[in-house]
Amino acid sequence: MRESKLLVYGATGYTGRLVVAEAIRSGLRLVAGGRDPEKLAVLASATAAAPGLETRAFGLDDPAGLAGALEDISVVLHCAGPFSHTALPMYDACLKTGTHYLDITGEIDVFEGLAARGPEAAEAGIMVMPGVGFDVVPSDCLIADLAARHPGGRYLRLGLAARSGASRGTMRTIVEGIGHFRIRRDGAITRVRPGQLRHAFDFGPPPQAAIVGVLGDVSTAFHSTGIPNIETYLQATRTFVRLTRILRGFRPFLSARMGQALLNRLIDRGPEGPSVAARRTAHAILVAEIEDAEGKRVAARVRTPDPYGFTATAAVAIAGRALAGDVGAGYQTPSSAYGAELLREFDEVTWERIDDQATAR
Repeated sequence: MRESKLLVYGATGYTGRLVVAEAIRSGLRLVAGGRDPEKLAVLASATAAAPGLETRAFGLDDPAGLAGALEDISVVLHCAGPFSHTALPMYDACLKTGTHYLDITGEIDVFEGLAARGPEAAEAGIMVMPGVGFDVVPSDCLIADLAARHPGGRYLRLGLAARSGASRGTMRTIVEGIGHFRIRRDGAITRVRPGQLRHAFDFGPPPQAAIVGVLGDVSTAFHSTGIPNIETYLQATRTFVRLTRILRGFRPFLSARMGQALLNRLIDRGPEGPSVAARRTAHAILVAEIEDAEGKRVAARVRTPDPYGFTATAAVAIAGRALAGDVGAGYQTPSSAYGAELLREFDEVTWERIDDQATAR
């Protein structure tokens, strides 16, 4: 019988290291994986809380070697993005070896691609759950709870106000999808122009403006609730407003190979991610609004601590459940597998029902 062993791949990255530390604190049997054996050796030597931490160095471009590395692994927690390049090779290996697949992506195409392959995962008896971090655990649970309390929703709007920095990995993902803002209309995902849609959300009185952005819930909320029309927004801070204007004017260049290379060089010159001090005061607020066909609308709000710390906590908690055999075969979202109440397990999360009575606009 296979042992309950967790592989964290991308363990030497900014978020990967946070995940490894949390997995050690949680007492999980852990293997730290990645491409670079030297970086893994440094990580192992620096991890005083887990002397003798097992490491495995392998790439994702060798299917046979990748499958061999997973033969004795029960659960993979994939932390090496951009997941548009890395998710499917890892998933394919998990399918071959009967290993449950988790990742921390927020990329719409990755969610959709893995959802499409859910039936084969179910047949293989493995769970496939992308987005086990900040994007999308809190939003998915918030939306699922609101939808269950007020069935019949036809429109979903989700707003995010984040007081947090971004890691290089997050920035690279943003750069790769630059300008590709998408919403869901009548069940189908469609593109919109940067700045095309605006909406006001109650992030904390009074309501504040937000501009259409890109969040993974355009995919996951549909699979969790079946709501056919979904829009996601980011608070209209000065920085985001300026970025939207830049995208409107320079999107063709920034999307081209030369523009992408320039932006990635700029990212490499910046910090690896938010400092420990910055993370202590970081937080995020998510507001979900559901509207029915008659225009009746309800809303709820969640505040989480530092998104990177929350990602590590949530991802390891879900990995722990999977290691214990608490899984649903096939494609899952956090709420479809564990219910909206999953979010209430985490410390420093506040959950408010802004409008518990469905009222017309």
